Amino acid sequence: MPNNLRYDYAGDSRLLEGADWIGRRPGGLQLHYHEEAQVSVIWNGHRDYRIGAHLLRLHPGQLLIIPRLRPHHALPSLQGEVRSAEFYLAPDALPAVTRQVLEAFDYLIADAPELLETAPCDVIAFIAARMAEDRLLAGWCGPSASHLTADGHLLEAVARHDRVCEAAAALGFSREGFIRIFSRSFGMTPHAYRINDRLNLGRRLLRDGETISDTAYAAGFSDQSHFGRTFLRLFGATPGQFQAAHTT
Repeated sequence: MPNNLRYDYAGDSRLLEGADWIGRRPGGLQLHYHEEAQVSVIWNGHRDYRIGAHLLRLHPGQLLIIPRLRPHHALPSLQGEVRSAEFYLAPDALPAVTRQVLEAFDYLIADAPELLETAPCDVIAFIAARMAEDRLLAGWCGPSASHLTADGHLLEAVARHDRVCEAAAALGFSREGFIRIFSRSFGMTPHAYRINDRLNLGRRLLRDGETISDTAYAAGFSDQSHFGRTFLRLFGATPGQFQAAHTT
């Protein structure tokens, strides 16, 4: 069985993209976040995740939702028979009230044993129906959001200023104090957040059909090789593999 993360499922209007995790991945994925909500489903084996301060294990027949902008990473797996999928939902795939409720949690899990009899290509319809029916996500469980209410101001400052010291000064912090409060609030340093933000821009451009070289430049990377290495560490595939899933 191949040991890879393969992006797939492009073309469904409810999805920005989806990906299969098949077999081992000894290194896991580095800490990262997405601009959209992620739903994970597992059929065989188990998957371990760290989301903020939470360590959790997803078992067959369970659904995991990670809200947008939640730093997380999949931990190393040495199991040979893992079969799971990650789905990244389009913004309008869920009712507005559901999206609002999601923001109050670091993650949510629900039991859905019927998924074990569902083909991966049919899962997104099941997910959309399940969450549309559970308007307030009754039957789901998870920890309340641990991020601070100041997150919006912190993220805006990083987005508006090229240097951390400038972002810190704009909010009245020292550089070191800003890094501490940002890391405590968001779960990663301002530098790591900025790199991830540029990679998310890269995902959007690649989905839209831009060339890898133009995407690397537009996303602020010094060269295509640097962009590719960083993309692979966070997202588990090369830019070429990612783009191929959205152009075939």
